[in-house]
Amino acid sequence: MSSRRRIAVVLSIPLLAALGGCGARRPGAGPLAGARPTDVYRQLGLLAGGGDFPAVASFATLAGPGDSTYVAFGLSLPNSALRFQRDGAGFTAQYTVALTFTRDSQRVRRVERREDVRVRNFAETARTDESVVFQQLVALRPGRYVVDLVAADANSTRVFRARDTIELPAYGQGARRLSEPVVVYRAGARDSRDTIPALILNPRHMTPYGGQAPRVYLEGYGVAADSAVALRVLDAHGTTVWTTTVPLVAGSATLRHALVQLPADSLPLGKLWVDLDGRRAPLLVSISDQWMVANVDEVLQYVRYIASAEEVDSLRAAPPAERKQRWEAFWARRDPLPATPANEFRDEFFERIRTATEQFSEPGIPGWRSARGEVYIVLGAPDRVVERTIGRNDLGGTLPAALEWTYEDSPAGRLELTFVDRTGAGRYELTAPSASAFRAVEHRLQSRR
Repeated sequence: MSSRRRIAVVLSIPLLAALGGCGARRPGAGPLAGARPTDVYRQLGLLAGGGDFPAVASFATLAGPGDSTYVAFGLSLPNSALRFQRDGAGFTAQYTVALTFTRDSQRVRRVERREDVRVRNFAETARTDESVVFQQLVALRPGRYVVDLVAADANSTRVFRARDTIELPAYGQGARRLSEPVVVYRAGARDSRDTIPALILNPRHMTPYGGQAPRVYLEGYGVAADSAVALRVLDAHGTTVWTTTVPLVAGSATLRHALVQLPADSLPLGKLWVDLDGRRAPLLVSISDQWMVANVDEVLQYVRYIASAEEVDSLRAAPPAERKQRWEAFWARRDPLPATPANEFRDEFFERIRTATEQFSEPGIPGWRSARGEVYIVLGAPDRVVERTIGRNDLGGTLPAALEWTYEDSPAGRLELTFVDRTGAGRYELTAPSASAFRAVEHRLQSRR
């Protein structure tokens, strides 16, 4: 294929969140709560980096010129993944992306790009949300391909390597067929397969809860001028949570298209599927790409550790039109550095939930709901931990195990908390004096916020 059929776009997008998906694959279900964001992307079947290079990548397909198929590749990065250097009045970073398409053990195409990212101030270099979007469009013959991806920071050793297998459908000339649903930030019209799609992909397929409406681009090939298709949004259990009929009237006799806005205010939190005539793409509705939740009730269970009863009631009772405003106000009141792009309190809070989930689970209790998990979420890591037993019984056996957590500089000064496993089953509870002392500190923190 000619090089004019390739495009790459690099953007700086001030969005809260993102998530990408490959319409040709059906990832399995997996838990969202308490997981690292990149782990959640992998659970959804996406390509995701980790550590200091948390890139997320996805593929989508549309009809290409002749009998070819366009594969649209999107990659999402936070600025914090790149090493910036001062450049005049601002800062500049560079990154590289290499894609290799192999079929039947034969290399078919290799694409290599090097891109610049420029920001105006130092604070922008530390953004942890999606702030860079890269995309590449390649026309290939239909079939199954192995794709090798290497994305790297050009000024450090940070790198993301991944391999995926994608199936490019045959959208054949003259056949009546629908594209897969493509989740985008923007999409322009085209009325011919020979025209390059004017898309800006949403590589992570994520949308902020109660925020900007997610958009889905659709194409129909060889369909009648009065054709209409059913577009559905399904939850993780396959239940339809929203549906609409989309007329395919724009375009030409050979290619018609539509751009659909999904109702962000009425979609539930968590993992969803956008379904077009059996072809599906994932969609994640979340507060931020820094943490994932399954539904409103789960969010409220988390924030009750840091919110007053009145705040919880207000968030629960918020009508759809006011949800976003109330959530933003809730976190803004706790943002220690409002001048920075990130909300450090929010990010730290949900990182603590993730850690508590991993480290303090007990029989029948998720880690974030255990007594130790709650203390960790509210106060953070203790300065010192001592494990001991509370005496010995008459037969020489040990009595319940105990853990002592010490905080040298809590809001109430030095704080010692004792957790006791009274049954020997691995379930630790605060002693009565410790529970009283902890609640007093918790109440003081809530009052400050």
